[in-house]
Amino acid sequence: MTTYIGAVFNNGFISRLLDVSLDADILGDEDFEQEITRLCRSMQRASWALPPATAAATVDLVAEVLASSLRTRLPAGFEERLTLAARGRPVQEYLSDAASAIRRLDGAAVPGYRELAMAPWEARLAFPEVIDFKYWVETDEFESLDECLSAGFASMHPGECASRATALIAQAQEALLLFPDPDVLRSTLSQSIPWVSRNVLREIVRTGNEHLAELHGVPGR
Repeated sequence: MTTYIGAVFNNGFISRLLDVSLDADILGDEDFEQEITRLCRSMQRASWALPPATAAATVDLVAEVLASSLRTRLPAGFEERLTLAARGRPVQEYLSDAASAIRRLDGAAVPGYRELAMAPWEARLAFPEVIDFKYWVETDEFESLDECLSAGFASMHPGECASRATALIAQAQEALLLFPDPDVLRSTLSQSIPWVSRNVLREIVRTGNEHLAELHGVPGR
């Protein structure tokens, strides 16, 4: 299969759909529907996102390819991964159910995190920079958390401040706004971010804003 056509199967929405199915402990139809709902919710924020109608059509396209002579030209390993994601059900049925669930959600109000809790895989999508900041929160290289966080931001300076540092601050702030209750924050995010707490996230925001203000002249203190 031409490389750029094969990318439809190995990247973007189809790949994420299989990731979700492989990552989640889907035991029944209700669980499957919830994971598709979370996937559609995450599509609103992710760079690989498609409009729901386009996403459903893409899933249908994959099903059509599997039923056609092009099946023999699918990227290596794709069918094996699809079979694992389908968890014992026929792959055509899995794809049909996924496309139908996405269409049902098209135009519907996507539930918030109070109605449908954020899954660990959603947290990994939503807060990648916070997760990657793990070393600077957990290290014993410095005597205080403030020194650790300052060193973490210094490690990004200057080349990554406009991209990673600002993203880290924004993600920490978003987590604080989404989960104002400390217990809910902890129970929701601790599986993906074991060290998470409102105090540490607040300190990341404060330290990051101070770094941007002092070294880049960006207001925020």
